[in-house]
Amino acid sequence: MSEHPVWRYDNQMPVGREFAIFHSSNTTAQPMVYHSHHYYEIYFILRGSIHVIAEEMDLTPALGDALIYPPHCMHRVVHTDPSQPYERFYLYLTKEFLSSISTEDYNFIAELDKLTADRQRYVRPGEQAVLELVPMADEIIEAAKDTSPAGVLTNRCRMTMYLIHLLGILQKSIAPETADTTSRMSELIRYINRNAAQPLTLDQLSEVFGISKFALLHEFKAHTGVSVYQYILTRRILLAQEMIRQGSKPRQACEESGFADYAGFYRAFKARTGMSPNQYGKAQRG
Repeated sequence: MSEHPVWRYDNQMPVGREFAIFHSSNTTAQPMVYHSHHYYEIYFILRGSIHVIAEEMDLTPALGDALIYPPHCMHRVVHTDPSQPYERFYLYLTKEFLSSISTEDYNFIAELDKLTADRQRYVRPGEQAVLELVPMADEIIEAAKDTSPAGVLTNRCRMTMYLIHLLGILQKSIAPETADTTSRMSELIRYINRNAAQPLTLDQLSEVFGISKFALLHEFKAHTGVSVYQYILTRRILLAQEMIRQGSKPRQACEESGFADYAGFYRAFKARTGMSPNQYGKAQRG
């Protein structure tokens, strides 16, 4: 289980980094499983045709759209037309970084949480606004090559100013009304998300959704890139992480997030986070 790609995506942020910006393009489809990060991600498409699953939402973003994933939001991007180049830029932002640059009057985490309230993941700042953001992102990427103490501090200030500008644009954006959340797999994901802490079996899911177990397994894997079992396990670990962050003891988090035994919980938690439940709790308390 620990070797499956769904567990490795949490490590995309370079170790020890507070933030990262990427501007990339490719012409071949990039397989991606349904995954999450422990940091915020803000994503913009520049060219290409993609399909996005964000939690239980099915989205088809284009140039001028922005996707915002808070920590532990499950998402997947599928490049649907390999004949077109797929170009995008995106930011990774840790909570620690956002807290450190916040002030009493302007809290970056609170501003991002407002944008993603009510499970909103999708806004439309418009093509002109997105294209204006690209050269500023490229400037930060280029400046990151200077690893001297002064260079790092300067780029940190540059990133702070960029985020203020970016959030101002996103806060003025409209929410597109093009999300399709009614597909059978979207409904299944929503059901699992709401009942992850309860006993869930393939037989039960098959009965609730009126679909054979074989078809359910096949459709879910095609839709998300992971198996039903792997997805349920991931949701339970995310739930346990949140409980521990809020002060629950590891064994209590194990029981209340749907795990049948502590040994299985311990193995899955460490594979997902790189830490034991106790180590994770200590890290959250600082």
